Amino acid sequence: MKSPTLLSIHAWLPAVHQVLGPGLRAVVWVQGCSLHCPGCMVPETWATTGGQWVDPLELANAILARQDIEGITVSGGEPTEQAAAVAQLLARLKAAGKNTWVYSGYTLEELLDRHDPATDEMLSLTDVLVDGRYDIKQAGSYSLRGSANQRIIYLTDAIPPSRVSQDASNRIEIRLDNQGHLVLIGVPPPGFLARFRDALNIRGLVVSEEVPWK
Repeated sequence: MKSPTLLSIHAWLPAVHQVLGPGLRAVVWVQGCSLHCPGCMVPETWATTGGQWVDPLELANAILARQDIEGITVSGGEPTEQAAAVAQLLARLKAAGKNTWVYSGYTLEELLDRHDPATDEMLSLTDVLVDGRYDIKQAGSYSLRGSANQRIIYLTDAIPPSRVSQDASNRIEIRLDNQGHLVLIGVPPPGFLARFRDALNIRGLVVSEEVPWK
């Protein structure tokens, strides 16, 4: 097997539930995004430096070590800016019978207009694509997306629409990582982060401003 293109990631989690796609799934945040949408929740993923370079096949095998997940979600950062490496990651998961969910700030039409083999391959391995730039003027409480312009597009029938909640709400998950950092997973509604931080402050818990929210 030929050596894969390395993938720069910001972080990954082996299992989150009903937050960035249906069911229990692994989530990978890639590092690097040139779109820089105003109001982006994870601006720390914009830079092309600072990520961890990984072999996508080794990452896929680490993800598959947990057998109870049903699929993988790839977010960012911008996955299509590392399309070849993301495609290798998705291909390994698909071969193991897992479904795939990808977030992109580009629309499906923009991606197809690239006529780029790596991007086309990545799309062929994507079951559901959530597309479009985050638009702070259209932000609100939308299931599994941040703003009204973003679309949930079913590229295959691996994840039927009936599996995806259409409630006008955002599910989030909050964890402490092994370094004691507060990590927020999901797509919170506008103003949630400020309200949550204020609620912690009232209880005597101060959130450091030295690191951005996740």
